[in-house]
Amino acid sequence: MNRPTLPALNVHWLTDPTATGEPPSVPESHDLQRVQFPIPPDIGQAWMERLPLAEGVSLFRGIHRFRLEARGQRVPLGEFSYRFPETTFCAQVMDGGTAHHRELYPPAELNFQPGHDFFRLADRFHTISSIDSPADSDMTALMVTETVLTQLMDEEVAKQLLVWIGLDSPPAVKVLPIPRSVSAPLRAAFSTQLQGSLQRLFAQSKILEYLCALCAYTTAGDPQAPRLADRRDQLRELHDYLTQLEGRLPGLEDLAVQFRMSARRLNAAFAEQYGLPIYAFIADRRLNEAYAAIRDSEVALKVLADRLGYSHVNHFSRAFRRKFGHPPGQLRCRRGAAQSGAENEGGAK
Repeated sequence: MNRPTLPALNVHWLTDPTATGEPPSVPESHDLQRVQFPIPPDIGQAWMERLPLAEGVSLFRGIHRFRLEARGQRVPLGEFSYRFPETTFCAQVMDGGTAHHRELYPPAELNFQPGHDFFRLADRFHTISSIDSPADSDMTALMVTETVLTQLMDEEVAKQLLVWIGLDSPPAVKVLPIPRSVSAPLRAAFSTQLQGSLQRLFAQSKILEYLCALCAYTTAGDPQAPRLADRRDQLRELHDYLTQLEGRLPGLEDLAVQFRMSARRLNAAFAEQYGLPIYAFIADRRLNEAYAAIRDSEVALKVLADRLGYSHVNHFSRAFRRKFGHPPGQLRCRRGAAQSGAENEGGAK
């Protein structure tokens, strides 16, 4: 039996300054496709992969690799439009970075990042997409028709899932806090070790695992009830999530919802395991990273301040001075003086 064909994807590359005329399209395909994003080399590189699976199921992945000098910028990617053969469920998850969607069908402005996943139920989509570039990031998207979704998990369970997410009246889009442990199978669905039919088989197994985890989480009655068996694993997951984020941190109440614990209990348990409350721990860690970046690179202080989540570079400078006893500019001057001294010494030999 022939594998299903991925319909053509219409796209206008917003990062391509030479793009004119009619928007191009990524052609239909029976096989894995890799499409390069025309991002200027001084910013980095990015590409998209599309993989058709069983009938009515497909997998997408967007990979973004940014140069250090470009981090802290918002990079426009493209305007994408796509028509499904029928109403289709979509789930998108991030590893690193923050994606920004200007949805034109239905109209909405949405941001999503690790731990906050994007969902859609519609017969088509039309999206203008960009991404914050504080770090490299991967986006993985599952698309499965409503008919196939119902066949996979029973009509009543599928209905409960869509109602819980808020997709019961299509076209609809939503961003919800979902534990990374739930989305982990989807993030791992693209195997880099397998090819061809084995790659598809692996992806399909991970998609089924993800749908099972998502249903178990969302249909448990109280969405905060499921918990990891081992509290240390739960806190380690929170630690890994926070240390991978750049920019402004989520609020404590949002973290409490995501990690299924009261805000007070979550903060106290984190402090017990890692020695400091959540925000004090992350602030201290980020300032140490900023010290190393100033000492070892030419990254601008404003970029660092944005990456650390400070609303103004002056706020960053004050926090830096409190921790290290001198402003960040003084460290940069010492670095410049040390480099000049080394150059002069080398020239004198």
